[in-house]
Amino acid sequence: MGPAKIVRMVATAAAVVFAFWEFEWAGLVLAILGLGIGYFVEAERRTLYLVTVVVLATAGVTGALGDIPTLGDYIEKIFNNVSSILNAGALVVIGTGIYEKVME
Repeated sequence: MGPAKIVRMVATAAAVVFAFWEFEWAGLVLAILGLGIGYFVEAERRTLYLVTVVVLATAGVTGALGDIPTLGDYIEKIFNNVSSILNAGALVVIGTGIYEKVME
């Protein structure tokens, strides 16, 4: 199990845990984990990653899942946390792409 998989597993666990438990520094923890995930995105998967970020940011955070009885709010919070993680990772993916183009 490589470091990329470990970071992904920790980020997923953090997204779920922070949906149920309020923590003052949760946003910072999610952002740092997202930066780690973005660092480990392979070059051939960057476009797929960025499309996933856009889709999750527009469709997953609209609040439609909040209408599900009992679990809706928690599912919505999990998707919001995952979206925060992926958005932070997108910064690294975009920065890496720019860096590689400049250094060619």
